[in-house]
Amino acid sequence: MIARQVNVPTLNPASWNELVETLSRRLPMRCVRTGSRWTHPWLISPEYVDGQWTFQIDPGFVNGIDPEVATLASFADQRTLDRIDEETGNRPTGGETVDAWLTERPRIRFGATRLIGKGAPAEEAEIAEDGSVTVKFEGVPEFFYQFGVTMENVVFTGNLDSGIQLVENDTARKDTPPVLRAVDVVLSVDRLTAQIDIYRGNSLLDGFETLYSIAYGQPAFRKERPTLVTDAKYIQRPDSYVLEDRADTGVDTLKIATIYLLSPKNTGSDEVPDGTWRAFVRHDVFWNVAHASASIPKILPFEPIRLRTGLFAGLADSIFGGLLAPLNDNLSLATALLRDNRISGRFWSL
Repeated sequence: MIARQVNVPTLNPASWNELVETLSRRLPMRCVRTGSRWTHPWLISPEYVDGQWTFQIDPGFVNGIDPEVATLASFADQRTLDRIDEETGNRPTGGETVDAWLTERPRIRFGATRLIGKGAPAEEAEIAEDGSVTVKFEGVPEFFYQFGVTMENVVFTGNLDSGIQLVENDTARKDTPPVLRAVDVVLSVDRLTAQIDIYRGNSLLDGFETLYSIAYGQPAFRKERPTLVTDAKYIQRPDSYVLEDRADTGVDTLKIATIYLLSPKNTGSDEVPDGTWRAFVRHDVFWNVAHASASIPKILPFEPIRLRTGLFAGLADSIFGGLLAPLNDNLSLATALLRDNRISGRFWSL
């Protein structure tokens, strides 16, 4: 029998202790595994309950606060009903809408959904210089091709001058492909709003006709907690500049996930999803998040240029004011434009 020498890698105690000490300093908290698997924040679990599709979501936190979500009292946990009863003296029942906290584990309704693939409405249409029309549809996620979901494909022939004819594809199919519907789960946080204040003046007396100023303030119905909502189609708005978008909503939004509902074959596109449909979830956020509003720039009052001479019993001052009014109007607008007035906040993962 021949003995084989095996070299076992070793680590001296000093190096091991240094490694453990370094790792322990960088761990923010002690983690304990309590279940069969770890679940990340915002994990969504869809389920068909009481004749409608609903979902639960593992609590995620925004700046250490769990969001609230509107749901029916019948879908709310007893903790929600007890809290509302204690706060208002009125215990919700049945079909009443309540604001539940995610840590109270409410069940949430899907609400309106959108159709993706065959039968879906076009998202936009483009007209080329030659008059031809092209329509675009939301793309079907590649994952669902294996189930037979097909992309809507509508082709127009001709042009606006000679006439347009609609050509529908896949008319020879014996069976209809499965229907794919979706709903987006969106996080929203209220923030300060910005708006344009317009001051009207008299060009002869004041030296201006219209002055522009940016004002910041609280929205009319500001919510203290972040809010979770469902949206049939979430459209992310770009950073808003108050002079370009005067209807500031005062809300920052972040898409958490998209829930897809897949029907059996030979299902009409107008049928309501029932228990025979299957649910799939695509998560966009996996961690707790922080949010901060944009810093408010220092407000510098705009002082119109005036020329006071007192000549001709003040008549010259009025003449000069009328001449200076267009300049003051343009200067106030330029001042507002040059100020960095982006008011959207930011989200980031923790």
